[in-house]
Amino acid sequence: MKEKQVVLKRQKDRTWFKLDEVRPLAFFVILACLLGWMPYIISAVGATGIAAALGGTNGSPANWPFGPLVAAAIVSAFLGRAGLKNGWRRLTTFRAAPGWYILAFVAPVVIVSAAVLANSALGAPLPTAAQLSKWTELPGVFVVYLLLVGIGEEVGWTAFAAPLVLRRHTFINTWLILAAIRVFWHLPLMMSGQLSWTLGIGGNIAFQFLMLWLFRRSGGVWLLAAIWHAMFNATSGGFFFQMVQGPDQARLGLLFTIAYVLLAATVYLFDHSHLDSADEFSRAGAAGGTVVG
Repeated sequence: MKEKQVVLKRQKDRTWFKLDEVRPLAFFVILACLLGWMPYIISAVGATGIAAALGGTNGSPANWPFGPLVAAAIVSAFLGRAGLKNGWRRLTTFRAAPGWYILAFVAPVVIVSAAVLANSALGAPLPTAAQLSKWTELPGVFVVYLLLVGIGEEVGWTAFAAPLVLRRHTFINTWLILAAIRVFWHLPLMMSGQLSWTLGIGGNIAFQFLMLWLFRRSGGVWLLAAIWHAMFNATSGGFFFQMVQGPDQARLGLLFTIAYVLLAATVYLFDHSHLDSADEFSRAGAAGGTVVG
């Protein structure tokens, strides 16, 4: 009897601090926000230099892009060996049809180009030859955004959080949950004026739909979302967005949002049957005790 109590105590000691099946997402969101907002917190106490080093633009604090990645790693560690194993398996899943990778690289460029042309039709000046000649810098800018924003954020939002939520919810409900998290994380950027409210809310909601769709339809390849995210940031904020100012710049951000909303609506209109069938498969797997994702 005494030996049995010792065994039970050891089992309890090994598992008491681990998260149950409901709390990992909440734990992840809290950590991602605390880490992501750290530059603002540090700046508020007067350490502006450290805040700018962690994440900042033009000397102003900005969200630390590695917050979601570090939060995902910490929560995975709390989930134990199985959590780390599943997390590593998802992170090393890269196989997808070439068309998905082409889409991740090309679609953001098409969206940005269409928005720039629409902005010009509404009165904004077209980019000059001198401005466009800097396109040779785009590969380097893309790599920087891929490391910081693509990997830093999408490891958290797509590789970690998306499978966690998809285990219990349909695609649409998962999208709404993840969209709320993504928007909430970007809140300081909107409050500080570094990101417009239109793009920060509407753009992120539509963007989250497309990233979740890409992840689901490609068979769970999170890197596609990272590539898309980095390509969009490199060609928009890192290139065309800098070529306009004032009302023209604000309108361009609005056009980005409209483009993503229209694309998300189109994708759902023509591909919702595949998403619905995937939801049925997931529910059947969950009912049979299989962990999806």
